[in-house]
Formats: sequence, structure tokens, C-alpha cells
Amino acid sequence: MQAQASETAGTPEETMTVSTAGLQRKSDLLRRFARSGQFEAQTGIRREHLLRALGLIAREPAPVTRAVIARRTGLTSATASSLVAELIALGLVVETGRAESTGGKRATRLEIERDAYLVVVAVVRTRAIDTALVDLAGRTVASRRHDVTGGMEVSTVVDAIRELTEGFEARVLAACVQVPGVTAGGVVVDSVQLGWRDVPLARILEEVIGAPASVVNDVDAEALTEAVDADDGAIRLVVHLGEGVGAAITNGGSLMSGATGRAGEIGHVRVIYEGERTKCRCGLSGCLESATSMSAMLGDSYTDELDDHDTSLLASTAEARERMGFGARALARALRISSALLDPEEIVIAGAAPALGPHFLGTLRDEYEMYPAKGTTPVPIRYGRPELSEYLGPARFALAPVLGDALPLTQAR
Repeated sequence: MQAQASETAGTPEETMTVSTAGLQRKSDLLRRFARSGQFEAQTGIRREHLLRALGLIAREPAPVTRAVIARRTGLTSATASSLVAELIALGLVVETGRAESTGGKRATRLEIERDAYLVVVAVVRTRAIDTALVDLAGRTVASRRHDVTGGMEVSTVVDAIRELTEGFEARVLAACVQVPGVTAGGVVVDSVQLGWRDVPLARILEEVIGAPASVVNDVDAEALTEAVDADDGAIRLVVHLGEGVGAAITNGGSLMSGATGRAGEIGHVRVIYEGERTKCRCGLSGCLESATSMSAMLGDSYTDELDDHDTSLLASTAEARERMGFGARALARALRISSALLDPEEIVIAGAAPALGPHFLGTLRDEYEMYPAKGTTPVPIRYGRPELSEYLGPARFALAPVLGDALPLTQAR
């Protein structure tokens, strides 16, 4: 809470002045960048130039100066200087000293101002809400867990976010709520796990925090997390294993959402036709989820709120090992078909799956390679990267309507 104390220190009059100035700066930034309507042609061009300059400052490994921006964008020196001046005024960029001399006057080095703004993230599960404030480097500066008894209510999620953001109103630039289920346009279209249908969660939240809000499916968020450092345009298939099963596809750092935003909804596709298929909670039988979800493999004691240690203990029994083998075979069938269609560079098994250990991953790889398909190429399969914060994907999704992909948010845990 050090940032909060710094911002609110001083007399009430000074506090009000700082808060008012911060809110005005945030308002100016949102008017400049947020995609809330149609831009005039000149305004739109200016916005794209600002985002391009911001992206250069954020991503270039070498020191970036006004001259570098002019050279890399083809803009005049005066225009580059004007862009930098506006980014500084909006609180996105800061001058950090002099660059090395190249024979003339030493230029001023530019960096992203990481502390001026925050992104609020809420990860909603069936029995808990994890909330976090993430800075513009992707660092988690504050986080809380809210355990929930009974059903998950929308008001509970809103209250958890309001509690975390209290005192940070001038710095909250955007928000994202991650939920299990189908989402589209800021609406929770259908979440079987939460019991929600057609909930306009983003609009509700925007009225509370005074900043753009978005809603993302948990699997899509995880895929964006795995793609934080993907600048090569590689296609990646990410499969989430938890109480449910889902998948997402990224192309570079962007999601491939499909025609109706439901790409990757593979949990209730039938992959088991033999007599041992079981009834799924959706009412059908033979679904991928009925065999490969963590609940199916580890039993009813598993919940998405369990930590890795407790999940590993559940996976260590002989009965669980047998069910995990069956689940791996079912998942391998789905992956073989999916990879033939998508031709991904790699397949990532994420969610709680890494807690199953090397035995499950090895079985999955063996089953996948047992029946190779002619015309396809081998695809490596790995677990998700534990060093990446779970909040990175939702934070990137939250910033996209405001700053596009200008800020990569690559900070690890």
C-alpha cells in the first residue's frame, strides 16, 4: 500500500488537488485512447502514432530517444517530439537521463512510466475471488483472496473490486474480470459453474470504477498469459484443465476468437464412444470433460481453489493414476484432431494440470504419438509456465481496448 500512502499524503487540500489532477489526467488519457466511438480521421492517425511510439519505448532493448522514434517511424523530429510530450503529459512515459553520445548533444532517454496507472484484475472461481492490482510492467502490486460460501453473486465480485481499488481511483486505468464460461462483449453469456447467464458484468463494473472494464473467459486469459513474449506470430494451442476443460488459440500475442467468440469450447465434444464412457454434467455422455477434467481424474475432492500441493496429493493415489491414464487417452484424441486442423507450433496443457506431474504429461505425449496422422508434423506438448503470473493475461485483455498491444506486460512472478 506504499503507493496509496504516497498519493494521499499531505493536508486534505493537497490530497484533493493530487486526486483531482490524477483523475483529470486519467480522463484525458481515456478520451485520447479508449475505443468508445468513431474517431475523426486526423484524431485516429494521431492515436496510432502515439501507440506506435509507446510500443517502441516499451519493447526496444536499446535506449529509446526522440530521435530513435523519428527514425523508426519515419516521422519528422518535430512530430516525434510532440508525441513524446503528449505521452509524458498523459503519464505513460518518463525521461530517465541522458543516452550515450553519438557525436553530438546527448539525447534524453525515454522509458515507460510504470507506476502512474494500474489495471485491476478479478479472477472469479466457484468458491473464491482473487483480486489484484497490476502496474504497467505487469507487476502485481497488491492482491487479495475472497473466499465465498454459497453461490457466487455478481454483487460479491463488484464489492471485492471496489474494496481493492479504494484510494486508487485516479490510477485505475482499466479492469478485467476472468470467469469460467462463455463471454462476449463484456457479457457473461453463460457460465455453468457460476450459474450466470447474460450478465452485463463489464457495464456494471464500469459504473463502479470509472474506467473501461472487460470480461474474459478463463482459458482465453490463460492463453494470453502464455503468449506474453510471443512476437513471432506463432500459433499456440492452450488447453485448460480444471473443474472444466477448455482451449484457446493464440496467433502471436492475439487471441483467435472465432466467428461467435467460442473458439476452443472443446469440453463437451464427444471423444469417447466405447462402453466405458460416463455421463457428463452437461447431460450428455462421452464428453472430453467427463474424462479429462481434474474433477473426473482426481475425484470430487478436487476444486479449482486447491493449491498445487493438495492437488498433487490427490493425484498420487493408484485410483487417480488409473483415471489419469484414461483422461490422457481421451485428451490425446482431441489434441490429435485439433493440431491437425490448426497446425500449432506447440500445445500447452495449463490450468491445474502441472500439479499432475511428469507422469500425466508423459502418458499424454505417448498417447498423442501412438497414432500419428499422415501429412501432419510432430507438435511438442508442455505444461504451462509456473513463473508467469496468472494476472498477466487478464491485464493484457483489459488494456487492449485502451492501449492495444503497445505494452507487453511481460513481468514474471
